[in-house]
Amino acid sequence: MLADTSLPLRGACQCGACSFEVQASLKARFRCHCLICQAFNDKPFADVVVARARHVVLKNAGNISFRKYRPPPNFNRGLCRACGKPVVEVAGIGPFKVMFIPASNFEADARLTPPRFDIFYHRRVQDMPDSLPRYSGYLASELAVGRLIMGGL
Repeated sequence: MLADTSLPLRGACQCGACSFEVQASLKARFRCHCLICQAFNDKPFADVVVARARHVVLKNAGNISFRKYRPPPNFNRGLCRACGKPVVEVAGIGPFKVMFIPASNFEADARLTPPRFDIFYHRRVQDMPDSLPRYSGYLASELAVGRLIMGGL
C-alpha cells in the first residue's frame, strides 16, 4: 500500500489537457519493462501506480484517445489528444476494474512511495540500480501484478 496522503490526489498529462483525481488510497506501484509499456510511455520502462477505477475521476476525458495495443487480455491505454503523452491505462471489469497511472503524472507534492518490484525485467533496456524483486517472463510478471492488486482490493 502506498503512503498516506491527502486525498484526492491530483495529476495530469504532460500538457495538462487531461487531468484526474484519485479519491481513495492507491493500491500499488511497480515498474513494467515490457515492450508495449516502453513504446506507450516512450521510456525504458513504465513507473505506474494502481487505483480502483471507481475511485478515479477523469476530467476532460474527451481529450483522451484510448486504444488496445494487442488483443485481450491487454488493456485500454489512453493518450492525451493534445500532447500525445500517456494519461491512464484501464484494465479489468466490474469491481476488478483498475487504472494504471504513470507516477510522473501526479502533482509534485503527491507523496508516492517507491515502486515495489519490476516486471518483464527480461525486456529491460537498462538495469535498475536498486535491489527490488524482479520478475521475468509473461506468467511470473502477470502473477506478481495480479497478487499485488488482488491483495489491495
